[in-house]
Amino acid sequence: MSVNNRLKEIRIQQNLSQQDLADAIGSCRHTISRIERGERNPSLEMALLMSQFLEVPVETLFTLAP
Repeated sequence: MSVNNRLKEIRIQQNLSQQDLADAIGSCRHTISRIERGERNPSLEMALLMSQFLEVPVETLFTLAP
């Protein structure tokens, strides 16, 4: 089972760079890039931090692919 994400779309809508998001959640830009490309799934903690910072539900950022 894979995970779909709208992270890049929502980040861009909020005029944030990958570095802005990474700094806000204590990560690195490379990790954010890999998550946006679907090469990596975030930990639960990271997904919750992203959700909180971007002020959107986790389910808006990440969904299970059928």
